[in-house]
Amino acid sequence: MRFQREAEVLASLDHPNIGAIYGLVEANGTPSLVLALVEGPTLDERIAAGPLPLEEALPIARQIVAALEYAHERVVIHRDLKPANVKIAPEGSVKVLDFGMAKVFEEGTDFAPPLPAPTCAVPHLLI
Repeated sequence: MRFQREAEVLASLDHPNIGAIYGLVEANGTPSLVLALVEGPTLDERIAAGPLPLEEALPIARQIVAALEYAHERVVIHRDLKPANVKIAPEGSVKVLDFGMAKVFEEGTDFAPPLPAPTCAVPHLLI
């Protein structure tokens, strides 16, 4: 089953900034992932509370990048990264969650990361 194979690959992503996936169970014919409980608000909730100062935003961004770099090195592409899929634990550690839409490439696949999609424009800021 493809879902099971992807769950196994994602469970192998052992990184401090990726929410742990412990396994796959089936209940009433429906497969489900067993995930670690991650305390704290989502990045989406934190952003809604007000602007993030640079001293808070940079460590969050670094941890997100570290998680994605680790996954990419293992030929796993998240494909649904958004603030609602990032949790911030009370001590400040970040966990990237919900690899449910992830694309898992075959080991040894020579793939190029997708080009940025023109979904939003960011104006250049003069500082």
